[in-house]
Amino acid sequence: MLVLLMLTVLLSDSAGPGPAWFGAREHETGDVLLSLPVELGQRVELVHTHSVHRRPVHEVYSVSVSDGLLMEEIRFDAHGANLPSGPETIGGVTTTFERVASGYRADHHGRPLGTVRMVVGSRDVDHRLVVADKEIRLLDLAEPGTRIELYTWTHLRDPGE
Repeated sequence: MLVLLMLTVLLSDSAGPGPAWFGAREHETGDVLLSLPVELGQRVELVHTHSVHRRPVHEVYSVSVSDGLLMEEIRFDAHGANLPSGPETIGGVTTTFERVASGYRADHHGRPLGTVRMVVGSRDVDHRLVVADKEIRLLDLAEPGTRIELYTWTHLRDPGE
């Protein structure tokens, strides 16, 4: 039975899009703030204004059945605190860092993250999630300073993992 379940998970991840959900929950209480249907492999973007240098940042994740959220890329138009300034080796994989027309792009090559923990920023930061054609302001879900967690789940992986 375990072998069959493992095979199902592997096939589900490699077979392309399938049903999944993307959510946000309050870190301390676990209260669900957001739950949206997504497809496996679908990209989810976190857009915000950098809190120090006040420039736009785009973080792109994708949905995986076995690894939750995967870090795909980060894009920005000016260097700033906690933003990459060149290739980085993380977990034995080196990111691709390039100058593009709109600024800079660091490709993380689908680095498994599981979940993303973060703090909802102020109105100046204005964290927004872009999922398919929907844009959701995190300030519409939680107060500034609230610790939240972005996560995914499918019928094969419990959201509590």
